[in-house]
Amino acid sequence: MEVESATTTLTMDSANISQDDDLLLSLKPSMDLPPPPVNRLKGGSELERRESTDSNFSLRPSYKQKFKAPVAKQIIQNILHQRLNDALYDKDQAPGWAREISQEIKQKLLELDLNQYKYIVNVTIMENRSAGTRIQCSCAWDRDTDSVAHETFKNDTIVCTIMAFGVYFY
Repeated sequence: MEVESATTTLTMDSANISQDDDLLLSLKPSMDLPPPPVNRLKGGSELERRESTDSNFSLRPSYKQKFKAPVAKQIIQNILHQRLNDALYDKDQAPGWAREISQEIKQKLLELDLNQYKYIVNVTIMENRSAGTRIQCSCAWDRDTDSVAHETFKNDTIVCTIMAFGVYFY
């Protein structure tokens, strides 16, 4: 798809002023003329013209650039097993662990280099007392581009639940 853009500067000493330009200049002598329309697209479907007006920006990510929950889930599992596999629950250390784990997951997600995605990582660490827990989340998002990866880790003393959201930033 080709994008054509043009900028024209009109000066008073230009020899090629058209009659329309003369009329505009006579009606608004003290005002500058606005530049002509830019980004005139040639060819392509209506959808392509609507979705891409600049080569660096698109309204939707390509399939390869979408947040994939299974990939994020694998990242979460690897970090959880590295950090918490042999850990014992300590109420004083749990908030620090949660912060460190969330930052590490976010950093790994950023390394996926998915343009225009923002990440939200929620880590909850609790003591495992064999009690039931329910964590629920509700979001308003675009089903086509946004997704969530979640994982629950348990050992003898710790229960850790992680939700990593990938939200496409329009």
